[in-house]
Amino acid sequence: MNNETTIDGLLNKLTETRISLRELQEKERDLKRTKNDLESRIIADLESQGIDRVGNGSCTISIKKEVVPTVEDWDTVQKYIRETGRFELLHKRMSATAFREILQLELGVPGVKQTELTRILFRSK
Repeated sequence: MNNETTIDGLLNKLTETRISLRELQEKERDLKRTKNDLESRIIADLESQGIDRVGNGSCTISIKKEVVPTVEDWDTVQKYIRETGRFELLHKRMSATAFREILQLELGVPGVKQTELTRILFRSK
């Protein structure tokens, strides 16, 4: 019998896969830190020289500034959205945790159906 067809074999393979994923995520975090550091250094160098575009044989870099929101008072923002109907300011995604809490207290939320997901809870030894 193939080791990957037994429960023991499958559990071992799952453990190995999760370890590999964790190692890759750590590597990804390190690479993102390095990328962010390099980008910050390049931006600082270009801005100090008054340059907004530069390139070499491997890439071209241009600086782009954009405005992004940072909410300081959610109550005020939510009131504004309700009063103006500017719901496009929000992501269209529900909080699963809050939804489950409402389900425990009430029958449900109008316009929302329940979908049950089956997942494996994993704990390594």
